[in-house]
Amino acid sequence: MLLIEDFEVHKLTLPLGRVVGDNNCSYEVINVVAVALRTNHGHLGWGYSESAWKGKFKHDAWYVRELPDVSAIEMDFRNTWWKKLQHCNPFDLQDLRTGYASGFSHLDAAVRLALWDLMAQERNLPLYALLNPETNIKEALAYGSILDFPLSDKDVLDLTEKFLTEGFGIIKVKLGADDVERDLRRLKLIQSYAGSAIRLTADANEVWDWQTALSRIETYLGNGIPLEYLEDPLRRDDVKGFAELTKRSPIPIIGHDYVNNIDDLRRLVEVGGLQGVRTGKDIDYALASIQLAASANIPVYLGNSMFEINAHLALAFDQVDRTEFSFLATNDILAQPIEFKNGYIQRPHVTGHGLSPLVEKLTEFSL
Repeated sequence: MLLIEDFEVHKLTLPLGRVVGDNNCSYEVINVVAVALRTNHGHLGWGYSESAWKGKFKHDAWYVRELPDVSAIEMDFRNTWWKKLQHCNPFDLQDLRTGYASGFSHLDAAVRLALWDLMAQERNLPLYALLNPETNIKEALAYGSILDFPLSDKDVLDLTEKFLTEGFGIIKVKLGADDVERDLRRLKLIQSYAGSAIRLTADANEVWDWQTALSRIETYLGNGIPLEYLEDPLRRDDVKGFAELTKRSPIPIIGHDYVNNIDDLRRLVEVGGLQGVRTGKDIDYALASIQLAASANIPVYLGNSMFEINAHLALAFDQVDRTEFSFLATNDILAQPIEFKNGYIQRPHVTGHGLSPLVEKLTEFSL
């Protein structure tokens, strides 16, 4: 009988390899909670959750937190999750996995992913095949996300060139400056450099009201910038504003990265405020989001994820239109990173999610 019998808890500090940011923040290092669950069948399931805290942040978000010391994280795990996981079969824990909250959301997300990894390993399947046994997706569309707001023009063009060289055909630009001319200049810079080789999308990170967002969209279009869509232009709780904007916008409105509660996301969808769902910070929440999007007949756009775990969601579900990728250094600690080729995620031939850390890297970046 399959039983969880041991665990490891780690806190990692990982460099991103460059500065990333938007109109709200800039940073170049993250904390990661890493939880490994071991079974009596010899499987070791890994789960991760990230936190940004060291940098510049104008506004709060649920994922912006400085994490406690690893000893405190482990004690929290022992006092909460471990009492419920020890000597249990991960296949019997669906209600616990989807319904239990320890009070430490980063720990919760890591545990949930580790349980998914164990279940897929036990079935000798890659995670995408466990999530959807009927999937036949061989590769999934990805787009280049420069995370460029705080970057210089030179840095932006260097990263644009990197995405073009690797065959990406879509690039997302961070907008939301006080001065519309600044945003126009950045869009035109990338457009003039890449030409017809790329399609542009944009993310405004909650900076506007609906009237300003509509005005900005019309200004971009009037200056020859045909954005495919705009992400998160309004605050997450501005349900009426999203409905008004979506009725009037000549391009699709997508959201919402700052929502991690399915009822809040459902409200935005039900008023017609979204023409595409953004999700992907947590497997179980993403599954609920994908189901919601399917019921509304709108596509799903997956955001950046720890070690590109969202690749498995993209390879599992046709509802997923595309997945974000940003060339971050965090993937360097993995034994077998997700592979991207010509702008597409390649199906990994693994059991579980396959995103196990190299032991020496785990030691190097542990606190």
